[in-house]
Amino acid sequence: MLPKSSFVYYKSLEPSSCNLVVGLSQEGNQLVYKVKTNARSAKGTFMKKGQQIVFSGLYASESPRNSKIEVSALQQGDTLTIQNYGNSMNSFTLFSECESKYLSLVKTRT
Repeated sequence: MLPKSSFVYYKSLEPSSCNLVVGLSQEGNQLVYKVKTNARSAKGTFMKKGQQIVFSGLYASESPRNSKIEVSALQQGDTLTIQNYGNSMNSFTLFSECESKYLSLVKTRT
Protein backbone atom coordinates (compact mmCIF):
# COMPACT_ATOMS: atom_id res chain seq x y z
CA MET A 1 0.00 0.00 0.00
CA LEU A 2 1.33 3.44 -0.91
CA PRO A 3 1.67 6.03 1.86
CA LYS A 4 -0.96 8.76 1.69
CA SER A 5 0.33 12.03 0.29
CA SER A 6 0.50 14.69 2.97
CA PHE A 7 0.46 18.03 1.21
CA VAL A 8 0.44 21.23 3.25
CA TYR A 9 -1.38 23.97 1.34
CA TYR A 10 -0.73 27.70 1.29
CA LYS A 11 -3.34 30.11 -0.06
CA SER A 12 -3.39 33.82 -0.71
CA LEU A 13 -5.45 35.78 1.83
CA GLU A 14 -6.09 38.75 -0.39
CA PRO A 15 -8.82 38.27 -2.94
CA SER A 16 -6.91 38.32 -6.20
CA SER A 17 -7.67 37.43 -9.76
CA CYS A 18 -5.27 34.50 -9.83
CA ASN A 19 -6.28 32.25 -6.86
CA LEU A 20 -2.70 31.10 -6.23
CA VAL A 21 -2.41 27.91 -4.17
CA VAL A 22 0.88 26.16 -3.32
CA GLY A 23 1.05 22.64 -1.91
CA LEU A 24 4.25 21.26 -0.35
CA SER A 25 4.91 17.67 0.68
CA GLN A 26 7.71 15.29 1.53
CA GLU A 27 7.23 11.96 -0.20
CA GLY A 28 10.00 9.58 0.81
CA ASN A 29 13.22 11.51 0.36
CA GLN A 30 11.73 13.87 -2.23
CA LEU A 31 10.25 17.31 -1.61
CA VAL A 32 7.26 17.73 -3.94
CA TYR A 33 5.19 20.81 -4.87
CA LYS A 34 1.91 21.55 -6.59
CA VAL A 35 1.17 25.09 -7.75
CA LYS A 36 -2.20 26.18 -9.13
CA THR A 37 -3.61 29.47 -10.39
CA ASN A 38 -6.60 30.32 -12.55
CA ALA A 39 -4.31 30.20 -15.59
CA ARG A 40 -2.02 27.22 -15.00
CA SER A 41 -0.97 24.39 -12.74
CA ALA A 42 2.38 22.69 -12.24
CA LYS A 43 3.93 19.86 -10.24
CA GLY A 44 7.51 19.00 -9.49
CA THR A 45 10.18 18.87 -6.84
CA PHE A 46 11.57 21.70 -4.76
CA MET A 47 14.76 22.43 -2.86
CA LYS A 48 15.06 24.21 0.46
CA LYS A 49 18.00 26.49 1.17
CA GLY A 50 17.42 27.91 4.65
CA GLN A 51 14.13 29.81 4.41
CA GLN A 52 14.29 29.89 0.59
CA ILE A 53 12.25 27.39 -1.42
CA VAL A 54 13.13 26.94 -5.11
CA PHE A 55 10.52 25.24 -7.30
CA SER A 56 12.43 23.13 -9.84
CA GLY A 57 10.99 23.39 -13.33
CA LEU A 58 8.51 26.19 -12.49
CA TYR A 59 9.56 29.23 -14.48
CA ALA A 60 8.56 32.88 -14.65
CA SER A 61 5.83 33.55 -17.17
CA GLU A 62 7.71 36.66 -18.39
CA SER A 63 11.47 37.20 -18.27
CA PRO A 64 14.02 39.27 -20.23
CA ARG A 65 15.47 37.62 -23.33
CA ASN A 66 13.39 34.50 -22.56
CA SER A 67 15.81 33.49 -19.81
CA LYS A 68 14.51 30.76 -17.53
CA ILE A 69 13.95 32.22 -14.06
CA GLU A 70 12.84 29.60 -11.54
CA VAL A 71 10.09 30.58 -9.12
CA SER A 72 11.15 30.77 -5.49
CA ALA A 73 9.50 31.70 -2.21
CA LEU A 74 10.58 32.75 1.26
CA GLN A 75 9.13 30.59 4.04
CA GLN A 76 8.66 32.27 7.41
CA GLY A 77 6.61 30.27 9.90
CA ASP A 78 3.20 29.58 8.35
CA THR A 79 3.69 32.08 5.49
CA LEU A 80 5.21 31.84 2.01
CA THR A 81 6.13 35.11 0.31
CA ILE A 82 6.81 35.28 -3.43
CA GLN A 83 8.16 38.42 -5.08
CA ASN A 84 6.00 38.30 -8.19
CA TYR A 85 7.83 40.87 -10.30
CA GLY A 86 11.02 42.84 -10.39
CA ASN A 87 11.94 46.35 -11.46
CA SER A 88 13.43 47.99 -14.55
CA MET A 89 16.93 46.75 -13.65
CA ASN A 90 15.79 43.18 -12.93
CA SER A 91 12.75 42.65 -15.08
CA PHE A 92 10.67 39.50 -14.59
CA THR A 93 7.13 38.44 -13.81
CA LEU A 94 6.63 35.05 -12.17
CA PHE A 95 2.84 34.84 -12.38
CA SER A 96 1.54 37.30 -14.98
CA GLU A 97 -2.00 36.28 -13.99
CA CYS A 98 -1.42 37.73 -10.47
CA GLU A 99 -1.37 41.49 -9.93
CA SER A 100 0.38 42.04 -6.58
CA LYS A 101 4.15 42.60 -6.39
CA TYR A 102 4.38 40.41 -3.28
CA LEU A 103 2.21 37.31 -3.07
CA SER A 104 1.71 36.32 0.54
CA LEU A 105 0.33 32.83 1.14
CA VAL A 106 -0.73 31.48 4.51
CA LYS A 107 -0.83 27.82 5.54
CA THR A 108 -4.41 26.56 5.51
CA ARG A 109 -5.82 24.23 8.12
CA THR A 110 -7.18 21.24 6.28
